[in-house]
Amino acid sequence: MILEQLMVTAAHRYCLGRCSYIVGACLGWLYATWDQFDRNTKRVMVRDTIEALMDDRAGGYTDVKDWTKFASWSFVRLVPEDQEWVREVLTHKNKAWPI
Repeated sequence: MILEQLMVTAAHRYCLGRCSYIVGACLGWLYATWDQFDRNTKRVMVRDTIEALMDDRAGGYTDVKDWTKFASWSFVRLVPEDQEWVREVLTHKNKAWPI
């Protein structure tokens, strides 16, 4: 189970910032399998996605739009404590919240 969650995170990080078909394929898979991920995997993916959006490294215009939609969708599905964790770990960036 731990290895599976690690591979989910690795696949997400690989796709984040790409400008190809892989972004749509990855997002489709993430939406479809979200409930199968453990709590930590979910919050790390949300953090990584929001951070990439803040740092302008989420791909081209269409990709940014799709990652922003995913960030919003997934953020509201986190438990409140994990939403706070995501906000807290990204405060050092002093950048606008992208979602």
